[in-house]
Amino acid sequence: CGGVGYLPVKNHKLPKRERANMNGTFIIKRELGPRDITLDRMPWPRSTRDFDGAEFRKVVTETCDALEGLSHALLPLYAEALRLPPDFFAPAFISPLYRFRMSKYPPTPPGELGINPHLDTSFFTLLPTTDASGLVVFSHARGEWVRARHVEGTLIVNTGETLSRITNDTWPATRHYAINPGIGSADRYSIPFFFNPSAAFPMAVVPSCCSDSNPPKYQPVSYLDGQGVAQGE
Repeated sequence: CGGVGYLPVKNHKLPKRERANMNGTFIIKRELGPRDITLDRMPWPRSTRDFDGAEFRKVVTETCDALEGLSHALLPLYAEALRLPPDFFAPAFISPLYRFRMSKYPPTPPGELGINPHLDTSFFTLLPTTDASGLVVFSHARGEWVRARHVEGTLIVNTGETLSRITNDTWPATRHYAINPGIGSADRYSIPFFFNPSAAFPMAVVPSCCSDSNPPKYQPVSYLDGQGVAQGE
């Protein structure tokens, strides 16, 4: 399966960049449908004397189940915000594709980036935080980069490219990057959950975001025919 498994510190993938990403990460995904990529096909780490692989898999699976449930619960809110029926997105998310990234950001000298500036390809991304986030986002309203603020008991939600496309760029995708803790600080951990429509479902610009005077900029396209191709999957 493409786009899963372990990526070491100084990797150049996801997003693919010339400059290395200063984080180590383990990635899983579930993509039901034509390719039927289940969690059973993930390269789960084996148990060792100091590591319980079965317990790790259990906790990760339960976390993904919880985040998927929350993501489904958010869809009616997105629909209503776009002046659509609450169940508008239900057919597109019957078997959603998701990717879960478990990253460790080690202390680095100033100027090193944990992950380079990019846009997520997702519909949206959920990011639980437990401390001061290393996330830096571009504010279109302010025209500048700003540090994402940590609010106890909340999640950060990033708009992805898929959502941006179907809103005809009314809701721009969140350009962002991550910085590492400074030398002498503790490692920082991050577990973003990337939520996408069913892999083979063609996503079109929604009716509330286009008109005769504002025609769709994008043709309907599924993940398999769009972002999956772009990412070499």
